[in-house]
Amino acid sequence: MNEKQIFTQINMVRQATLKEMDGVTEEQADKQPGGFSNTIRWNLGHILVVQNSLVERFGGKPVETPSRYLELFAPGTKPADWQGDVPTLTELKQALEEQPKKLEQALAGQLEDEAEKAFLGLPTVGEILNFTLYHEGVHTGTIKALKATTAE
Repeated sequence: MNEKQIFTQINMVRQATLKEMDGVTEEQADKQPGGFSNTIRWNLGHILVVQNSLVERFGGKPVETPSRYLELFAPGTKPADWQGDVPTLTELKQALEEQPKKLEQALAGQLEDEAEKAFLGLPTVGEILNFTLYHEGVHTGTIKALKATTAE
C-alpha cells in the first residue's frame, strides 16, 4: 500500500468518526451508561491521543499532543477521574479534523522508516499508523453504541 492510499484511508476513517459527532450534545457526550467503561467524549479524545502517541512512542516521530489530552484520554484513564477543564466537543472536533493533515505533514516520505520500537510486531512507521485505523474503528463503533444508548 502506498503512502497516498494510507493518508486517503486516514481521512476516510476520520470523516466517518466525525460524522458520529453530528447531533451529540455536551451532556450526551458525558453520559456513561451501564456496561460502558467510558463516554463519547473520552472515546473521541482517546482516538486522537492514541494515534499520535503510537506514532511518537513507537514510530519515533515527533507528533505534538497537548499534555492535557494525554492526562484525560490516554489508555487507562477514565472520566470518573477527571479534574479541571475538559475539551468541549467543538475543541475535540477541531483537533480531530486537523490531525490527519498534521500527521501527513509530519510523516510524509517516512512511512517506510523502521519504527524506533516495533508495536505488536509492526516494524515500520506506516504499519503502526495503519494499525491506528483499526483502533479508531473500534472506538467509533463504541461511540455509535453510546449514541444509541444515550439518545435524548
